[in-house]
Amino acid sequence: MTDIAPGYDHITSAIGAALAGWHGTAMLCYVTPKEHLGLPNAEDVREGLIAYKIAAHAADIARHRPGARDRDDELSRARYAFDWNKQFELSLDPERAREYHDETLPADIYKQAEFCSMCGPKHCPMQTKITDEDLAGLEEVLAAQQDPQGERPAIQKNPAEPAAV
Repeated sequence: MTDIAPGYDHITSAIGAALAGWHGTAMLCYVTPKEHLGLPNAEDVREGLIAYKIAAHAADIARHRPGARDRDDELSRARYAFDWNKQFELSLDPERAREYHDETLPADIYKQAEFCSMCGPKHCPMQTKITDEDLAGLEEVLAAQQDPQGERPAIQKNPAEPAAV
């Protein structure tokens, strides 16, 4: 996708991989952070694989594959409910998610906390509860915005020209 990020090639190439997958590429081959810099170790391979799992998942969502968003939606509900263990379980990398959470909130009591360490209990935006009626209204708006055939908009060949609709 871009070549200005040595040491982060797993991210730049995963962005391109997501676009390629959106357009129908059947197989993605991961890249590690050490691409063109050195031989990867086990952690580099792990990071590359996770980046490409994210890319493949994003491509499935972009292609409107049935069920592709189910895990995302379930994780979003777990976030909203502050079900930390469910969030870890649904993560692509549960160990990393748990590790990052536990760096700042290590005690077991914080697995039931209704806040994270980013905003704390006084400033958590998730404390603003949304009703089921609010969610239903949002679902209606989102459904109305979706293309009934699941078609993607035309790719813009020349950014100076408006995309065909």
